[in-house]
Amino acid sequence: MAAPFTAELTAREMIADGIAELSFAMRDPPRLDFQAGQFVSMAVDPPSPGSDPVPRRSYSIASQTDAGDLLRFIVRVIPDGKASEYLMSIPFGSLVRMTGPHGFFVLDSSHPGDVVFGATGTGIAAVMPMLGEIGRRRESGSEARRCLVSWGMRQAADLFALEEIGQLVARAGAELQIFLTAPDPAWTGGRGRITPALLERLSDLVAPTFYLVGNGSMITELKRELISRGVNRKTQIRTEAFFD
Repeated sequence: MAAPFTAELTAREMIADGIAELSFAMRDPPRLDFQAGQFVSMAVDPPSPGSDPVPRRSYSIASQTDAGDLLRFIVRVIPDGKASEYLMSIPFGSLVRMTGPHGFFVLDSSHPGDVVFGATGTGIAAVMPMLGEIGRRRESGSEARRCLVSWGMRQAADLFALEEIGQLVARAGAELQIFLTAPDPAWTGGRGRITPALLERLSDLVAPTFYLVGNGSMITELKRELISRGVNRKTQIRTEAFFD
């Protein structure tokens, strides 16, 4: 159940062009129980007394669900963005007020067939703990179908956490495909948007459940195209739009 809590900023690092990873140690209470895919809402203090209030910001939890004492977030740093300025300037040790966990973009308790993740940008942060959960289910024998992960970015310099994501993909027995919309000539991975690539694979999938997260226009388009091809909107598609 969502509730207010406080957490202390313990680490902050730029992990790609315009992408930061921040870690917060839980303080009150000492642990947050959440489901993979959920997010928290973060209070952003105004830059100075008397300044206009800054709306709360929501960030998906990139931590694994068995590590609820330390919350990780992977966020895009927006130039001149009030939330970005706040998060990138507060000193280590600062206590930040949050509420959570929030959201219904979580894994189904079981899947009748293949599991397909389609993510763009920092939306992959929500997928990371989901892959961890898929891996634990697979090791216990409760998740045996194929798992596909399609991640879309603009260029190679935007990619982050590749080693960690690779480990999560391997544990989940998944297949990872990365697509760049503006790759340099040396890029050997996928090119273009993830939408046509996922649609091309649809005929090979068995009773798929789709988890789509990231750019809102991608989600709208891909959801529409999947439905037009017979995918059930209510039972086979889960979505979480990022303002990324």
